[in-house]
Amino acid sequence: MFWTDEKVEELCKLWDKGLTANEIAKKLGVTKNAIVGKVHRLCLKARPSPIKPKTEEAEELQKSLPYELEEEQSKIEETIEQETTEVVVEEVVKTEKNPDGIIKLVELDSHTCRWPVGDPRDDDFGFCGKKVRAGQTYCDEHSAMAYVKAVRR
Repeated sequence: MFWTDEKVEELCKLWDKGLTANEIAKKLGVTKNAIVGKVHRLCLKARPSPIKPKTEEAEELQKSLPYELEEEQSKIEETIEQETTEVVVEEVVKTEKNPDGIIKLVELDSHTCRWPVGDPRDDDFGFCGKKVRAGQTYCDEHSAMAYVKAVRR
């Protein structure tokens, strides 16, 4: 882009009026970055940030935030404790229902091994059901069988 004397003069006037770089860019038909660069090269007077300074109310809110976070943290910890207890109870119930640990398809969740046990055509077909590591599909025993590293020959 070529800056003419008229455009530079118009830029200076609009800048002194307090228009934003974006508004000036639209009026002059250039990009905002072109305006910012030209203002910098012309060493025009810097303006205060358009971001409003903190008010007293915002400062008080920020001071009270750690206490609210502590309350939220304790609520989260209670919820985790309850969910953990529920999972343990579910595992005990599963073990009591089926001493072999084999579970049906509808009983699978993200914490149980999905290794098939038996023939899918049989009534007693199910899945391993042992506990798995987070993000895994199979228990440690079945992972060792499923994921075998390739050996170079």
